Amino acid sequence: MTYLRHFTAGTGTGTQGAGVQDESPTVVVFPQAGAGCLRLHAVVPVLPPGLDLLGVQLPGREDRLADVPANDLSEAVDCIAAECLADARSPAPARRGPLHLLGVSLGAVIAYEVARKLESQGAAARSLVVAAARSPEHWRTYPAADPPSAEVTALLHPSVRESAFARYAAATMRSDLRLMVGYEAPSTRLTRTSLRSVSGRHDSVATTAHMSGWRNRTTDYRGHQVIDADHHAFMSQDILVGMLTEIASETVSGPAVRA
Repeated sequence: MTYLRHFTAGTGTGTQGAGVQDESPTVVVFPQAGAGCLRLHAVVPVLPPGLDLLGVQLPGREDRLADVPANDLSEAVDCIAAECLADARSPAPARRGPLHLLGVSLGAVIAYEVARKLESQGAAARSLVVAAARSPEHWRTYPAADPPSAEVTALLHPSVRESAFARYAAATMRSDLRLMVGYEAPSTRLTRTSLRSVSGRHDSVATTAHMSGWRNRTTDYRGHQVIDADHHAFMSQDILVGMLTEIASETVSGPAVRA
């Protein structure tokens, strides 16, 4: 089964259905480890006009529950990048706007690698937004093959930890984390994709300090933003819509200046 899920009509008209805007963005959302993307259905009614929304669905969850997990990160990245390219070149949409990637937690590292792959194929995304994600060099010392149970539990949403789904959620998260076994941060920067980072003021998993290395991952760093959130809030409707709205706004008016 494919990795990309479409949540809008793919016409560049968002929820409006008319009035195509030449600069309407296409945004691909990469959820955090252990999570699926089907929750994005809930944000469609409140999307910025014109935004075309897609999500990445890794194997082993939601509508891909029976699918075998990817063997490694490069396999997943190659598949996702290929689908992004095919989607952009498809004659079906009336118009595709500039491509933006939004990654949350582990999803940010996957999105970053997809951005690198797209640049190498001459089809760079316009921007990459990384949220609640330690920068790539932190994976050098992370025991992705067998993360401590206490850490995996801490990464689960509080509402899941004591639920009947806790074991399933932890197993899915472990599977996702194993994608990072042997990962080495690239020595070269993105050169045609801007990058902006976002952390949560109450996030102890990926702090502002943990995210500082993202500024060295592109030649076009657009700054860091701190919002009132903890690690588990970034895929909530309010915060997700806020980040998507900002991407849409910057597509039209240009990036805001940040520290």
